[in-house]
Parts: sequence; C-alpha cells; structure tokens
Amino acid sequence: MRLFVAAELPGEALDALAETSALLRGSVRGRFVAPDSFHVTLAFLGEVEGHGVDAVCSAIDRGCVGIAPFRVSLGDLGCFGKRSKATLWQGFRDAGNLAALAESVRAELRDAGFSFDVKAFLPHVTLMRAVDLTEGELPAPALAEGVVANVVLFRSDLSGQRPVYEALHTVELVA
Repeated sequence: MRLFVAAELPGEALDALAETSALLRGSVRGRFVAPDSFHVTLAFLGEVEGHGVDAVCSAIDRGCVGIAPFRVSLGDLGCFGKRSKATLWQGFRDAGNLAALAESVRAELRDAGFSFDVKAFLPHVTLMRAVDLTEGELPAPALAEGVVANVVLFRSDLSGQRPVYEALHTVELVA
C-alpha cells in the first residue's frame, strides 16, 4: 500500500487554505487539491507491504515522543517545477516545530529500515498541480495560525478521479 506520514493542520489553517484555493480558481488553471486532502507531508514512504504497517506505526510513535503541540502560521505561495506546469503550494511564516518533527519521524523510520523520499523538508501544503503560472497574477493567500497536535499515517489510493487518503494511525502530540 502507498503510505505517507503527515502533520494534521488545525481547523483555522484548513479554512484559510480552502479560502486561498477558492481565490485561485479565478486566477489560474490546473488540478486543485480537495480541501479535505490538505496536509503537511513529513515523510513519503511510497509502497509498503501490509505486514510493515505496524512497524511504521511504531516508528511514528517513537518519532513523536517529546514533541509537544505547537503553533504554525500560514505564509506565502510558492511553486515547484516549471512555471508552465507547476505544483502550487502555500508555505508558512512560522512553521513551529514542523522541521524538528519531520526529522524525528524520519530518523525513526530510517532506524526501522524504511526508505522514504529524502528530499530536504520544506514545510508546505499543496494546493494545485499542473498549474500554468506563465500568465496572470496570483492572489494574496489567506493567512491563519493554529496548533498542530496530531501526526497521521495515511494510505493513499490513486485509483479514482482524485487521490483518497485514509488515516491508518494517529499520534496525538503531548506536552
């Protein structure tokens, strides 16, 4: 099964991201990410055999130990890839402990023998894919802040019209 680990965003941030997504609909064309799919990926594992899920959950549990809930603040828009076919995302003015959380979870996954996408961690939320940014201007994004309190292991199903994410395991961050 196709797996990734993500930080669950607070409701205030999710509302602001949905507002930004709505603003973008009048400005650019591309494939929009559904608001119920917004998250911050901490580690993308890709295909993992079913028998490995328990070990992944244990690694996530260990990676979250000692990390208390923390505040984040949404920031500017950014993009990956060519401007004619970009991935558009919203970053953070203050990412709180997202980088420390990602590093801790990744270290535990690595120690448990799991491979994952090793690109440098850049905290962001993907809003659109295959976007043409060669013309027009992007609107100012909606901003919000809130507390990140959960880390989730998701199964990603790409067989339908849009990705469907199923939560398999949730870890509540505690002070």
